Amino acid sequence: MKRLSVLLAGLAVAITVSAGVQLKNVRPDAKNHKFVAPTTKMVKKSTNRINAIVSEQPEGELKTYNRSGESMVNSLFGLSLSEQSGKCYIVYGEDGKIYMKDPVSGYTEGAWVEGTIEGDIISIPLGQSVYYSDYYEADVVLRWATTYTYEDYDDYGELTTYIGIEYDERATEVQYQVDGDVITMLGSDGDMYAEFPNNYCATGLTAQWTDDDSWSGNMDWNTVLTWTENYVPHGVLMDQPEGEMLTYTRGGEYVGYDSYYGYYFGTASGKMNIVWGEDGKVYMQDPFAGVSTGAWVEGYLDQDNFIRVPMGQYIYENIDGEWGAAMAWGTLEVDEEGYVTEVINSDVEEAVFAFDPEAGTITLLDCTTEVPVDDEGYVITPTSISGLMCYYTDDLSMIELDFGSTMKELHLVPAVPADPTADEWYDCGDESGFSKFYFTLPTEDVDGNPLDAEYISYSIFVDNGDGPELFEFSGEDYTFDLAADEVITEVPYSLYTNAVDFKSYFVYMYRTNAEGYEPLFTENIGIQVYYTIDGVSNASNIVWLYPTDTKVNELNAGKTVANVRYFNVAGQEMAQPEGMTIQVTTYTDGTTSAVKVVK
Repeated sequence: MKRLSVLLAGLAVAITVSAGVQLKNVRPDAKNHKFVAPTTKMVKKSTNRINAIVSEQPEGELKTYNRSGESMVNSLFGLSLSEQSGKCYIVYGEDGKIYMKDPVSGYTEGAWVEGTIEGDIISIPLGQSVYYSDYYEADVVLRWATTYTYEDYDDYGELTTYIGIEYDERATEVQYQVDGDVITMLGSDGDMYAEFPNNYCATGLTAQWTDDDSWSGNMDWNTVLTWTENYVPHGVLMDQPEGEMLTYTRGGEYVGYDSYYGYYFGTASGKMNIVWGEDGKVYMQDPFAGVSTGAWVEGYLDQDNFIRVPMGQYIYENIDGEWGAAMAWGTLEVDEEGYVTEVINSDVEEAVFAFDPEAGTITLLDCTTEVPVDDEGYVITPTSISGLMCYYTDDLSMIELDFGSTMKELHLVPAVPADPTADEWYDCGDESGFSKFYFTLPTEDVDGNPLDAEYISYSIFVDNGDGPELFEFSGEDYTFDLAADEVITEVPYSLYTNAVDFKSYFVYMYRTNAEGYEPLFTENIGIQVYYTIDGVSNASNIVWLYPTDTKVNELNAGKTVANVRYFNVAGQEMAQPEGMTIQVTTYTDGTTSAVKVVK
């Protein structure tokens, strides 16, 4: 049973070895997450390669083993200890050859290392590569090592206990003893869960970077491998099925689980593709809001307009298909002390969605739609949250649970975006510090239809007492996505800058009064949102942090009009305005404005 230390209201920190114990000189890019969606990377040529990584399964008899023992990992969140878990795979080849996949539990990239078996002893030579980083252009190779503790002064002058690692230069191989269905690593010992007296150590199998000989941040000891039945792959549907594909926007919430953060809430956003096939077949791509692999799951539309999606379908399997991520109906039970129990409800055979063809909406049924929270945002316990669960098939642990899920068909028309909202403002005044403002961008148009973030952009306006002025973003000061000498006043939603950040249509920006910095603004700041489809751009009103009567038309006062064009809500140009019409005015300086006109 996992501890929910912050009652689902924040992020939990990784379990550390003991207070005051730190680790020096370890690069925090060790691969520790079990679930990795398929990606494509450009790999640089390296001058630090020791040997090629073997990723294809060698010929021979494959056996699957459950892994147990202790493991130590260093990450961005500090040193953490855990029990080894998951699978280890061994191929028994000809002439006493043996091949082991991912011998260090912290690296699950699919690398095979070669050894031999003689009698009941397996020997794996050290120095073989188990991982390659294109960023560092270096290998990670197997080593044998011992940990130790020492005291030193940290950057603040405080005496701190550190953990170091010492490689055994005499060791040339790691050995395992075979006893029936059990394989045990020889020569490793230590109990790192105990307190750390001086020079306390553990000994085991680890890995080392080839470019600077530093520790990779992963170490296993007391490893035991126990034979289990080989897993039968289920297959994942990655090719788009035949039929009409429509795009829907997501709504609702989800609870995710991460070994570093613990349980955390997320708001469903973004898009989902759905294919309507023949004979009532329905296919959903990436059915979970926070897990994106590109996989499709299959269901069907019954005569009562309910979409029924059978459980147990896979959205991910690892390279050999021995475990994966699958769908189930799940429940999180939170007790009075904040402990969480994950329950897979195996009696639920399908997820049921209500489909409203007239409104274009799809809603998940029988799930929790709202979680009770107190005035400070903490979950009121005890409580229970039910919904569609994504889980690992090897240990049945939860990845994500979606609840209150809704989807609405997205129509790409040049709609008028609803106004953004001014959420929060802190002004540091004359102090030496940061002021910041928050705006929430609209997710719908003025008629309540969903917007696609891909087509949203915005401009920032400042008013220092002389009237509104457009704020300029330069590539040199704000983003790597522009050339250094490029300046823009309209910012695409997806553009990364170091002055604006994006979190589910959420925008915030800083200014500072600190010495040596020029404040971004001093009096008032506003935002205007644009929605552009097929070259037609419609604008919201400018929303100011402090109330003002200034409208977009006032900003264009005094400009010379070059032409005026009219479009209906479907984006078709009209000779004259009729009904609900979008009036697009182009000025001689190249700027445009768009307003909604009803005739």
